[in-house]
Amino acid sequence: MTPAPVDVVEMLGLPARARETHRLTKKDIVEQWEHSAPADARLLSRAIASARIVGVLSPATTGVPAVRDADRPVDMIPVLEVRMADGITAKDQRRVAELLHRAMPRPAIVALYPSEQVPFLSLALTRLSKTEAGMSVVEEHLAAPADRIVAASLHVGELDRTDLGALYRDLVRRAAADGVPSPSLRNAAEAVELRRRVAALDEDLQSAVRSAAREKSMQRRIAHNGEARILRDQIAQTRAALFGAGADQTRISDDPKVGP
Repeated sequence: MTPAPVDVVEMLGLPARARETHRLTKKDIVEQWEHSAPADARLLSRAIASARIVGVLSPATTGVPAVRDADRPVDMIPVLEVRMADGITAKDQRRVAELLHRAMPRPAIVALYPSEQVPFLSLALTRLSKTEAGMSVVEEHLAAPADRIVAASLHVGELDRTDLGALYRDLVRRAAADGVPSPSLRNAAEAVELRRRVAALDEDLQSAVRSAAREKSMQRRIAHNGEARILRDQIAQTRAALFGAGADQTRISDDPKVGP
């Protein structure tokens, strides 16, 4: 079944002056990798069906000041819509997302649309590379399935307006919790780590449950069930730290394997 359409412009509530439509060609995307990383250039050429800039957050379009930091400058935040070709694996989607964030000397909002799959919002906490001019180092990466994000929770008009860097970090913080972060959760990197931890604990829990179901020894089955109880407690505690009231806290383990 084809996923319901998701409009990243509407998801972010972009004001009219921040909206635009500018097609990116394969050459725009691939050329900076052709000499330094030809395998990555070939992947981008094969994996991306189409791409366009659908918005730009800047002082002129949002009224939010830029950041003039030497390591983490934010003069603007481009919003990209990237549609993937058929048959692209989760591993390749992860690599494409990383390359798109690395290729820009500023944070970006990337909506990826895999063929026949739920689209997801790709966000990254970055800093300027000291060895590759005009490129970034990805410190934290988040892939948030778009169908789980609470409606209107990521509207840019509701984000931290201290400066564009703070606005982007607030976007990451909210998106990590599907739009409804715990009131006590203020740090974007911590939010990404909590989401990653919930997913890892959920995988461990499923493994413990499967092991208990297969186990013929009563003693070992009891041990696996005890492990599962501990994991459920850890999951509940971690979700409480991540989510606020009203969030869907049940399906993070289904996230696309795009994060690090």
